Amino acid sequence: MVEAVEKPGRENYLLKELFERNKGAVVTSVIFVLALSLIALTGTWGWFSERMFGFFPLLIVLFLVGRHSPVKMATAAQLTRLAHWLTKRGAFVSNPEEEAPKFALIRILFGLFMIERAFWILAYLEPSDWGNPSIWLFALLGLVAGALVAVGLFTQYALLYLILVQWQVGDILLRTATLGNWIAAMLSSLLIFANAGANFSLDRILMRRGTSAGKAISAFYYEAGLPSEAGLQLAKLMTLACYWCVCLYSLAMHLGESAWMSGSAGPLLLTNNFMSRYSSEFAWLFSQGWIPVFLARVSLWGMLPWYLLMLPFVLIGGRFRQYVIIWGLLFFGLSLFVLQLQWLAQFEFLFFAGLFWSKGFIHGAKTLQVAYDDRCNLCDNTVTFVKAVDLFRRVDLKPLSKNTPWLLQMGIDPDDAQKDLYAVDSNSDEAVKGYEFYVLLSRHVLLLLPIHPLLLIGRYLGGPAVYRFVADRRTRLFGVCQIPTAKPEYAILQGGQVINRNIVPGDPISVVFVHTMVLLVCFFVALPFPHLTDEPPVALKKIQKLVSSPTSGAGIYGVNPIDVFNQTDLRMAENWFTITRKTKDGMEQILPIFSEDGKRLYAHRSDRVYFGHTVAFRRGVIGKEGCQFDAYRPMVNYLSEDQRSKDDTFVYRQYAEPLPSLELILQGQFVASERRLVCEVSF
Repeated sequence: MVEAVEKPGRENYLLKELFERNKGAVVTSVIFVLALSLIALTGTWGWFSERMFGFFPLLIVLFLVGRHSPVKMATAAQLTRLAHWLTKRGAFVSNPEEEAPKFALIRILFGLFMIERAFWILAYLEPSDWGNPSIWLFALLGLVAGALVAVGLFTQYALLYLILVQWQVGDILLRTATLGNWIAAMLSSLLIFANAGANFSLDRILMRRGTSAGKAISAFYYEAGLPSEAGLQLAKLMTLACYWCVCLYSLAMHLGESAWMSGSAGPLLLTNNFMSRYSSEFAWLFSQGWIPVFLARVSLWGMLPWYLLMLPFVLIGGRFRQYVIIWGLLFFGLSLFVLQLQWLAQFEFLFFAGLFWSKGFIHGAKTLQVAYDDRCNLCDNTVTFVKAVDLFRRVDLKPLSKNTPWLLQMGIDPDDAQKDLYAVDSNSDEAVKGYEFYVLLSRHVLLLLPIHPLLLIGRYLGGPAVYRFVADRRTRLFGVCQIPTAKPEYAILQGGQVINRNIVPGDPISVVFVHTMVLLVCFFVALPFPHLTDEPPVALKKIQKLVSSPTSGAGIYGVNPIDVFNQTDLRMAENWFTITRKTKDGMEQILPIFSEDGKRLYAHRSDRVYFGHTVAFRRGVIGKEGCQFDAYRPMVNYLSEDQRSKDDTFVYRQYAEPLPSLELILQGQFVASERRLVCEVSF
């Protein structure tokens, strides 16, 4: 009887222990099976199979090999040495505890961007899309995943879903595949290994409560909710290497383009009515003389060494690293404010912030000491709000009832401190009060930074007088509190928790890092460098064929072939169309797709409209003559589907405008070609 009772308990204990030791692998397997089921149901298996077989078998082999203790120990030791070398070189500055709020903030912004992107895709779905579950389901899942990432609920699962399913299968079905998704996959990988969902999130609340959901969530987080210092270094190196490989592929394509080698692609890109927000303004600027044309050509050439030297210069460190960061930020700024690349620039800014933002607002916890009257309701509520938005814990509160000796030490009259809020910057011992307290505070607390310029302007618009009026009447207006309220103090690490400096044997970053590097080597071997040789050697062709599967598998990490800003993209400015709705009384209203000068209208907020339809037209008609209405009638019907009524007709107008003369651009002259109406069709 005793044995009969103990045996099931023993088995349950062993199963539980087995799950605890391998919970990451178990959860990964479940996600993998669900992903395969979804792929099979949506009919995208044929396309995904090559990428899957280039990605997962190698990952599984590395995982199994890495389970052996000698391999596990040796790998952890070597990767720790590499991480410490990165620290010594100054390639990346990693402090998991200090950077935890940064990664949480990046995660929230990333989730919000994903929500907005998914919202516009859903908003511009046509009636026929809502009859296709594969379309609206993936559009809706993209919205849900973005929301989960933003609020930090099942964050690691949501990020894995985005990487393995949404940006693979979902993009194919929605026809929304874009370079921005590739950068998002790299950013997501970094967020996963930075444990960005473990702080300022619902995940943290559930894990601390120890519920079943919390235990499932904790399976994909490090024990302290933070990676080791070495692990974070490797995650940064791994994801930057992915980005660099995409840049190298882009470089290889540019080197084979005469427009890039001559520099003429610079003016053509900035005046491209499909790619540039200010194409007309740049066309006018370049027509004023050779200097702006020449500067546009030179700035384009400046991209080539940045593509090539990005990773080596970061590893060298110093001024070389600064060059990579500064040039990258300038390029991302151009992409965000001038070029129209959908969500690419936003994701790149977040990605570079994750890699290189390590000083501003991050260092210097409790460097701003704030003295306040803890019996004044207004003061108490003010500092409560300040602590709530002080993600990086830069503010150290000094309630007057407990800090009279400190006030005297800092040269502050305790009676004067009863009248005004005081702040002391411990780095400079600068002490300010009153209105200037808020000015200094908004400079130190990141989430208050947007109001800093307003406070500076307020100095000259009566701000100090308004502050003085309220401060002198604060107790009369807001009352006093006998018992000060407890102030929120967010602790990244709980009592007794420590962060490992080295890679712990068995850390998942070891397997994923090695896996990524192997796939990147295969991708690098397959790079098409047309300038090295007219015909690649036979041996190289055989090697490239051999590594084709893992090269494709690298796409799951966001490493894909890229061909942008080259001849095809430049010539997309040559042909476009408009669709006009014509009512029975003769009134015309242009649909928000393209304007008469070829610029995008607001329907392009949807990536499905853009990548799925209008790009296909503007690429497909390059080099073709005559009216293309019949060839693209299904697309035209789709874009006008939700505007149809029985009494209205639509008018399709197609325009053409050849690119400016390349010969004249090389001579410093920019002359726009004449625009003409190709055809007009009522349907």
